[in-house]
Amino acid sequence: MNDNAPNDFKRIQNKANIVEIIKTYIKLESHGKNFFGVCPFHDDHSPSMSVSPDKQIYKCFVCGATGNVFNFVENYLGVSFLEAVKIVADKIGENFTIKESREDTKNKKYYDIMNLATLFYQNNLRTSAGKEAREYLHNRGINDEIIKDFSIGLSLMENDALYKLLTKKSIDKKDMDALGLIAEGENGIYDLFRNRIMFPLKSPLGKVVGYSARIYNTTSNSKYINTRETVLFKKRETLYNYNLASQYARQEKFIVICEGQMDAIRIYSVGIKNVVATMGTALAKEQIQLLKKLNVKVIVVMDNDAAGELSTVSLGQSLLKESIDMGIVRLTGKKDPDEYILTYGVEAFRDNLRNPMSYPEFMEIYLRKNRNLKNPTELTQYINDVINMIKDANDEILIEVTLNKLVDEFHLDKELLKSRLKNNEAVETVKVVKEEKAENTTKIAKTTSKFNKAFKTMLYYMMNDTDSMRMFMHYHLNLPKCKYRLVSNNLLYYFELYKEIDFADYLTFSEEYEDVREVVMEVIRDVHVDEFSIDDMEAVLLIMKDILDKERIQELKREMKNELDVNRKKRLLDEIIEIKKGCVKNGRD
Repeated sequence: MNDNAPNDFKRIQNKANIVEIIKTYIKLESHGKNFFGVCPFHDDHSPSMSVSPDKQIYKCFVCGATGNVFNFVENYLGVSFLEAVKIVADKIGENFTIKESREDTKNKKYYDIMNLATLFYQNNLRTSAGKEAREYLHNRGINDEIIKDFSIGLSLMENDALYKLLTKKSIDKKDMDALGLIAEGENGIYDLFRNRIMFPLKSPLGKVVGYSARIYNTTSNSKYINTRETVLFKKRETLYNYNLASQYARQEKFIVICEGQMDAIRIYSVGIKNVVATMGTALAKEQIQLLKKLNVKVIVVMDNDAAGELSTVSLGQSLLKESIDMGIVRLTGKKDPDEYILTYGVEAFRDNLRNPMSYPEFMEIYLRKNRNLKNPTELTQYINDVINMIKDANDEILIEVTLNKLVDEFHLDKELLKSRLKNNEAVETVKVVKEEKAENTTKIAKTTSKFNKAFKTMLYYMMNDTDSMRMFMHYHLNLPKCKYRLVSNNLLYYFELYKEIDFADYLTFSEEYEDVREVVMEVIRDVHVDEFSIDDMEAVLLIMKDILDKERIQELKREMKNELDVNRKKRLLDEIIEIKKGCVKNGRD
């Protein structure tokens, strides 16, 4: 746990009035015992967010955004949880100091070294040695204010200038190597970055973790050299300029994602500050989660070449799988946003951002390129490619619209297309499944769905009601290993510490456990209960026990079928009988 938790959080949360805090960001109106406002976390046009002063929570009934006062500030401003606590504390006149996390403490010496290196590079750019590099940047329209915003610097032509500086500061060369700042060759140790403009790569919280170094007055096979994977720099966890762009993205309700640092800096410099750049041509799941966390539209603007087109396909597919709202911009006339803005101006670029294509529209154009759709073979391949595009989409409307377009344009059987989509294009090769097996599979699917629904309802009761928590403990359910059991175990730990249940306080408590927090938010989003009844809680527990007992009986029967030991078979049968007796006793048979 973080050193700040949990007493400081509880003290501040108890004093803060969630309604008054949220009112400083959005307009709220009183309706009954709750307050309502337009939700800032999706494109809302009528008040769909409810704020409860009694429970000290907010909840949007459209997009599912929910949480306590800290969660609102965290998500609205795009800051870390601890920063949100600090902001709330300042608003109500409470003292709160953000202490370093264990991870920060562990890596503090590395962050300090990177900060020192960055200051060294920045200072180089301001000296006479940096005159040519400054002129290069100015000529490209990057002024001193932008240089400062992005902490841009310069590595010197000297082989070991940074190494000498860090050595004088008593920094171990092993630490320099761990950060990718030096290398060792036949002639000794040398700086990895030399005679290049240095663009610091920063974490989402703004700490320097690496560099992208660009040539400016010479030629080289490598225009850019980037920091390798290090103790701090993880390429898959980094989006260039995310630390600055996130707050602007929430304000503007969208974020631009482009291909290179210079593109991002150019777009930022003309007033579009909600822009990030990829660290390659694809997005890792960690980078996608950074974008998803913003809960805004993502506008993809890759380079105007074949590689940029392929990047757009890849990025779009990744975003589609995560149901992230997106638009596609394909610039023409110049190879990238940097050149496009310099040539045609910012308004021409803004026009493109205001009118992006949808991903299916882009893919339709892309997939038709160099294909003769009058040829049956090429038409078949095109249709299969379209189906492949939407097969992982979680948007039913998108799927329906796309299939209808294929049906209307090519006079196809919609049921055939649905079959291909459902069976992942394997309709011709998949054999007919026996009716009995198909029926059993359907039953299992329905049972799992019913159990998960009951599990989430049970957790919601446990989060809100002390008596429900005690009843859960009384039943001693043998819960299966799954993500929901993580929350029940976490609730038991919370209850052991505090001996009672407080919903808003538990939300704060769960913040310390990332896996638990995600499931807690899912439960709150999916379960809708206004009043709590202990009888209803018991009914949910009985449903879960019934499902678990039946599954256990089936498991025991399977074991009996394969068991050769007669005594073992008898014990298995006795266990089945005992379970069935319990079902009859509780009226569940």
